Order: sequence, then C-alpha cells, then structure tokens
Amino acid sequence: MGVLSIFGPTASGKSELALILSQILDGEIISCDSMQVYKNMDIGTAKPSQEEQELVPHHLVDIYDIHQRYSASRFVELATEIIKDIQKRGKTPILAGGTGMYARLLLYGGDMLPADRTLHAQLRERLTSEGQESLLKDLLQLDPRTAEAVQGNERRTLRALEAVMLSGSPLPGKTSWGDEAIIPGLQVINMCEAKLNRERIAKRCIKMLNSGWIEETEALTQQGLFDTPTAFQSLGYKQIADYTAGTFGTFEELQQKIITLTSRYAKRQRTWFRNQHKGALMIDRQVGDSAKEIAQHVAQLWSERKERDGTL
Repeated sequence: MGVLSIFGPTASGKSELALILSQILDGEIISCDSMQVYKNMDIGTAKPSQEEQELVPHHLVDIYDIHQRYSASRFVELATEIIKDIQKRGKTPILAGGTGMYARLLLYGGDMLPADRTLHAQLRERLTSEGQESLLKDLLQLDPRTAEAVQGNERRTLRALEAVMLSGSPLPGKTSWGDEAIIPGLQVINMCEAKLNRERIAKRCIKMLNSGWIEETEALTQQGLFDTPTAFQSLGYKQIADYTAGTFGTFEELQQKIITLTSRYAKRQRTWFRNQHKGALMIDRQVGDSAKEIAQHVAQLWSERKERDGTL
C-alpha cells in the first residue's frame, strides 16, 4: 500500500505541489488537515477551491458538520480505507497537509488514546458548568503525572480525563510509535525558511481577510462554532469573532495577531516535520522556486522508487 506524502508548514506551498503531482501521476489527494473536514470553514482553513476539487479528486474535505468531533483515530480509519480504494482503482494516493500528528499515526502507527462521544459530551458540560478545576481534581486522583502536564489547558484536561476514565489506567508518557513507516511510499517535506514562511503567511492572511473570512466567521458564529467539540480550535476564527464583537481592536491589529499566531504554528510544524519522518525527502523552498519543477523532480523519484520496489 504505497502512498506519496507531501507535508510541511502552513503556507509553504504543499497544496500547490500536491495538486501538480496529482495531475502528473494520475493521483487523488487525501487531506491530512484536521480542519478542512468541516463544511463552511472554507476561507479560514485555506481549503482547496471548488475549481481545484473539480480538477482533482480531494478526500476528507467537507465531510463533517462543525458540531461533529474529528480526531486522529477517525482520520487514520478513514484515510486507510480511502488509500485502499484509490489503489484498487489504479490511481496514486497523495496524502497532503500539515497536521503532523495525524500523518505520523497513519504512516508509522501508534497507541491512540480512546474516545467516547457520550463521555466527552458529559465532561464538556461539566467543564462549562464547573470549570477546569473540577475535571483536574478528578484527573489528579486517577493520573497525577498527566494532571500536572495538562493543567492550565482546558481542552487537554478534558481529553486526558476522558481517556483515563475509558482506559482505566494512567496515560503513557507520550504516544508510542515505531521509527519505521508501516505504509511504504515516498514522504516529501516541503519546507520553507522562517522568514519566507512568515512572508507567505502574511500575504495569504491579508488575502483571506479581504476575501470574506470575516463574513464566514460571522455566519459560523451564528451556527455555534465556539460551542463545537473540535472545529472551534481552527486558527483565526476566535480573533475575528472578538473583532466583530468590538472586543479586540483595529483591523490592522487583527491582521497582525493572526499573522503572528499562524507564524508560531508554522514554527512548531517546521520543528515537527524536521524530526518525525525518517528518510523523508526534505525540500528547502526558496524565493522563485518553481512548483512545477519540484513536482517533476518528486514525480521522477516516485517513479524510480515504484520501479525499484515494485510494490507502490
């Protein structure tokens, strides 16, 4: 089950690269993004356009309502079946995105924390009515080490308590996984130097804000975005909601805040992808680099590996 994977930080150009590769290799794109699954969250998640989705089949895009919970385990389950289906039809599966944990668990396997929607909803109700301290108190009794690690973070406290209650034992110090990929293929890290990455983020952010992101946020807020289990975590929406409510500041301050938050996220992504994918092809994008030429190079490597291994 061979997969061509294109990963990298936000605004590094990985989506464009995956789109070109899918045309060269007769491929279909599987989104490795924890937020593009949600309907109507289009601009803020930098979702592929309708034209791009019509040009090349995209999977795991626009499949969930914002009130549904999406998780790494669900992603692995869905992506595995989609990969099999794409290969069965003689196409090339191209995994593309920047949600590193999802990518790592799919390609390398690992111990994923258990989840239960009913329990999650109950704990979330407690969190709203009683506050984080109530959940943290229970977690301290069941798993003191984890409680210490998650204190101060409501979402992580809720998720940790849910997993501990379901498993009946303290959580492992970290998610365990192997060093060797369990799914063969070629992993490409589309990297971008920090300064260039921030410039690209700033340019994209300005374009998104001027293309209806504020209106999109207002509509989603009316639909209850900030009462959702996971969709509310998407970068930028909370700041825009505060801005439209008159509790944030000027438009220029909003713009700079989102650019800063996104740049910090991209920094964490760059660190993750440099260290988590053994044997991956690292591409350091520079100003003026041609996405088409990079795609042709990657396609050649893919073809050579396919011919060599005979199993992709």
